[in-house]
Amino acid sequence: MRNERHDRGDRFEAPTYEKVKAKESDLDYKNVELLKKCVGGQGQMFSRRRTGLTAQRQRLLKNAIKRARHMGLLSFVD
Repeated sequence: MRNERHDRGDRFEAPTYEKVKAKESDLDYKNVELLKKCVGGQGQMFSRRRTGLTAQRQRLLKNAIKRARHMGLLSFVD
């Protein structure tokens, strides 16, 4: 018998995201299609948990996004 006070029904399931499959050479400012997958609608870069990249590759991604924005290849906000 379940205790109704503690019964919370279905547990919360964390959303699953598609991880970014990229080599180190793919993380370049000219690869705009890949960079768009790592940026949300508000223009914020996705976290490491969401992209699935290592810390070093996440830093490369950050620099590539910044370069692409300054060169006009990627917008600051969608």
